[in-house]
Amino acid sequence: MSAPGLQGLRPWVIQRVTAVYLALFTIYFALALLVNHPFNENNWQQWVAWPVNNIALLLFIVALLWHVWIGIRDVILDYLPNVVARLLALTLVAAVLLGSGFWSLKALVMVLVK
Repeated sequence: MSAPGLQGLRPWVIQRVTAVYLALFTIYFALALLVNHPFNENNWQQWVAWPVNNIALLLFIVALLWHVWIGIRDVILDYLPNVVARLLALTLVAAVLLGSGFWSLKALVMVLVK
């Protein structure tokens, strides 16, 4: 018996939606790099401080972390038969992803505060 929402269509749809957003943002960012070349620290801070880019970057980070979580979670559930090993692996991955998310959020806020 498994918990609802952990299998089936929902994670599949989330993977596809986040993948599309990640691809679109990557194209947008690549174009921004081409237009603003060379991208020095001051230009980078101005670009990130612009509210549209800041929100888009925040959404990118959330989408990336969510996408990674679902992908790694599925691999762990498929290839680690031991329940204790699964729990340990999922806990470690969740801790790293949460830490990365909070660190990224802090970096985005620091750019806005400057």
